[in-house]
Amino acid sequence: MWWQDGVIYQIYPRSFKDSNHDGIGDLKGIIAKLDYLNNGTPDSLGVDGLWISPFFRSPMKDFGYDISDYRDIDPLFGTLDDFKELLAETHRRNIHIIVDLVLNHTSDQHPWFAESQQDRTNPKVDWYIWHPGKNGKPPNNWFSEFELQNAWWYHPKRKEFYLGTFTRNQPELNWRNPEVRKEMFDLVRYWLDMGVDGFRLDVINWFIKDDRFRSNPYTLKSVDFQKHLYDRNRPESIDICRELRSITDQYQERMLVGEVYTDSSAIASSYCGNGNDALHMAFNFNFLFQPWDARKIYHSVIDWYDHLAPGAWPNFTFSNHDNLRHIYRYRKGRWTNARARVAATLLMTLRGTPFIYYGEEIGITGSNLHRKDAQDPLTKKAWPIKKFRRDMARTPMQWDASANAGFSAAAPWLPVDADYLTNNVAVQSGQPGSLLNFYKQLIWLRKEQPTLQSGEIKFLPEYLPSLLVYRRENKSGSILVILNFSGKAVQLEQLPDKSESLRVLFGTHRKKGSTLMSSERPVISAYEVIVAMQ
Repeated sequence: MWWQDGVIYQIYPRSFKDSNHDGIGDLKGIIAKLDYLNNGTPDSLGVDGLWISPFFRSPMKDFGYDISDYRDIDPLFGTLDDFKELLAETHRRNIHIIVDLVLNHTSDQHPWFAESQQDRTNPKVDWYIWHPGKNGKPPNNWFSEFELQNAWWYHPKRKEFYLGTFTRNQPELNWRNPEVRKEMFDLVRYWLDMGVDGFRLDVINWFIKDDRFRSNPYTLKSVDFQKHLYDRNRPESIDICRELRSITDQYQERMLVGEVYTDSSAIASSYCGNGNDALHMAFNFNFLFQPWDARKIYHSVIDWYDHLAPGAWPNFTFSNHDNLRHIYRYRKGRWTNARARVAATLLMTLRGTPFIYYGEEIGITGSNLHRKDAQDPLTKKAWPIKKFRRDMARTPMQWDASANAGFSAAAPWLPVDADYLTNNVAVQSGQPGSLLNFYKQLIWLRKEQPTLQSGEIKFLPEYLPSLLVYRRENKSGSILVILNFSGKAVQLEQLPDKSESLRVLFGTHRKKGSTLMSSERPVISAYEVIVAMQ
């Protein structure tokens, strides 16, 4: 399947490319840059799929994750015809489109909520999660992730509380209501019929809430001091995944990937069901939060593989629109770029689908953000706590050294990185040793080597803690990956598995085609990458 063999690239549309000079990226901007993403040659990045964050009609209180019309495009991003053109142009280049669906909640400006809030007798009275409260207070302690307070909001017209786990402007849908389910499933079919290739399903493990509205128990292991037993990860949510899978299976080669927001591999993997009946993939957030430590990353990977059911397919990512970019998290002075190459090689050579986030291929950090620039509700609310600065992950793509990094002729909605004059696509395209060209070579190597797409994986943990070493194998061949996570050189007594020699396919310190010999007791340089064939 394309989503198993390929590389998927996430675009935050507000920040990728502005075509109409209003400072906000749009669909026509994405169309203008499709040849950069994949023109069929190694001069392009070579990605196979685009996950595009929400572009539906929205008041933009949470920048598109608060939807007021699921069947139309917000004018900020263009029109429905623009989206159809994007579909045609991506498919012409063998690029697949993954739409970001937010089905847990809507905007409070959605017509459904406008009707539901009127009284307790209207036709949509039960389309959202309402509760009369207890003695004039919220019914339980469920927590608002972005407003950092109780998640129940009193509505004076209806004289009840509604649930908004993210912000008060994002009321939660009642997935126990069969009318809501039918509407959402019809919506999925609408976009599938239009030709989209899959969906990224926002916070799918939060769809179902406890029907007894019990408060979560207290714990010190969570930033909000709650063990989320009753407001997320309810078993009925997996049943919804199965229903969604039954719909997508009626179409050819369509894919579902879920945002199962948890650091538990066991919980995340459960949303893939038995491997063939629920989500095709679930994001592994435990991996995303690992420190720069080969042992911890190794154990996170093994834990993920161990929990996935036979037939379920793994995936890996280091960055997305909700978290500080990994090049920033893993920065270490003059070694920052070297670490970025190690991380990229790991991502592209593990068994599973790699998801990369726009701009990571050129090393955007988002570090030029100041408090006055903040737009995101969580960034504003939680300032100065850096790990909650989601705006840092959303700064504009840096295309060239012109004004605003070539993103827009107008002042962009967020500031570009201060280094954009020297760190951009145009500059790096002309530098053979740049991070961008490193990503291009890696992605195209993955395309050329079926072993890296579908081969089994075997780790050699005896080389830890400095080296992460593993072998990918199938009938096409055997490929060895050696990654030095250390800033120090490591001398090998012999090559892994007593191989006498290895031919280098790709690396940071050795020429392609060169030979690595056991008899030479090879030295693996600081932060060196080796991808070699026996």
